[in-house]
Amino acid sequence: MNPPTPHETTHARVPGAGRGQHARGRTLLPLVALATTAALLTACSGPGGVDLGTDWKGASAFVLADVDGLVTVVGVDADRARAESLAVVPQQADDDRAVSPQIVGLADGRWLVTVPRKGGKPDRRYLVDRADHTLDGLRGDERLRRVLPGRTLLAEVAGLPDARSASGAAQSTVLVRDPADWSTRREVRVPGTVGLAASDPASDTVCLSSGSGAGTGITVVRLTDGRVTVVPVPAGLDVTELACPSGHPVVVGSPAAGASGGARVSVTRSAAATAVSVAGGRADAVAATGTSIVVAVAAGTGTDLVEVDAGTGGEVHRVRLGGLAEARGLTRTPAGWLVHGEDSVTRVNLGTGATERFDLPGTLLDA
Repeated sequence: MNPPTPHETTHARVPGAGRGQHARGRTLLPLVALATTAALLTACSGPGGVDLGTDWKGASAFVLADVDGLVTVVGVDADRARAESLAVVPQQADDDRAVSPQIVGLADGRWLVTVPRKGGKPDRRYLVDRADHTLDGLRGDERLRRVLPGRTLLAEVAGLPDARSASGAAQSTVLVRDPADWSTRREVRVPGTVGLAASDPASDTVCLSSGSGAGTGITVVRLTDGRVTVVPVPAGLDVTELACPSGHPVVVGSPAAGASGGARVSVTRSAAATAVSVAGGRADAVAATGTSIVVAVAAGTGTDLVEVDAGTGGEVHRVRLGGLAEARGLTRTPAGWLVHGEDSVTRVNLGTGATERFDLPGTLLDA
C-alpha cells in the first residue's frame, strides 16, 4: 500500500464487536518488548492448494481473506483492478477462529497482521515484507487489541474494560506504543467499553466510542502526552461509524426516528465534533479528511458512495454501486476509492462516476 493517505482516517470496530455490539473480552497480560523473529513464508507456492501471485510491488492495499479455509494476505492492485493471494498466514492449533484476524497499514508504509489465539494467549503478529515476499514474525504480548496507527506512535485498544475509576465506573486501557521498536510509551484510561475506534496516520490522535444509541460517548486521546478529552455526541443520532481526521471526531449514524426514501446524508459541524446523519439507508463505512467526508450507504439492493463537503455539508459526488449489499471498508488510492465487499472490490472514481468491480480470491476477513 501505501497505507491510508495522510489526513485520511483509519477506522474499525474493536475486535469482537459487531454492529451495535460491544467487543468481547480479553485477558490482560504482562507487557514485554516485541522482538522480530525469522521470516516464515515465501511467495512461491502456498499450503492447502492456495495459488500465490507475485504482484507485491503493485499492491495499493493489503487485505486478509479466507482462501480455501486459510487466512491469506491478499494484495489489491487498484491500477490494474485485480486482487491476488500473496502469502498464507501460518495456521496454529490454538488460533481463535471465532475472532477475525486483523491487518493494518502503519504510517511508515509497513503492514501488520494480528491473529488472535485461544485461552487468552497473546496474539500472533506478522509484518508484511514486500521486498522479500515474506511475513516476518513478531512476538506478541497482548490479547484482542485493535491497532490504530498514528503519525509517529500507535494505539492498541482493548475490547472490554480492564480497570475502574475512583468512583467505580468501568474504564478501558489504551496502550501507546512506538512502532520503531514496539516499546510501550504509556497506558491511558478511557471511560467505558470501547466499541468503535478510529485514527489518522497524519495525526498522533485516536477517537474512541463507548456505549450505544443515545448513550454513546466519544473520547479523544492524544498519544504524545496521553491527554483524554470527552466529546459530547449530538442528540438523536444512533452512532454506527466513526472517523478521526486530524484528531477531530466524525460521528456517523442514523436519526433515531428513521426515514424512508432514497439515502440522504447531512452534516452538522461543531468545534468538538462533526455529526453525519444518514437517512434512508445504513451507513456501513466512512473515510474523512479535513475537507471532505465519504460515506458508503447501503440502500435498497446496492450501495451509494457519497462524498460531502466537511465544512458546508453539501453533497459533492455520489456513485451508485448496484448489487453491493454491504461495504466492509474504504481505501483511498491514487487510482480511486476501493470499496471492499464480502468477496469483491469495487474501484470508484467519484469525479467521473466510473466503477470497476473485481473478485477477491476468497472471502474478506479484514480490510
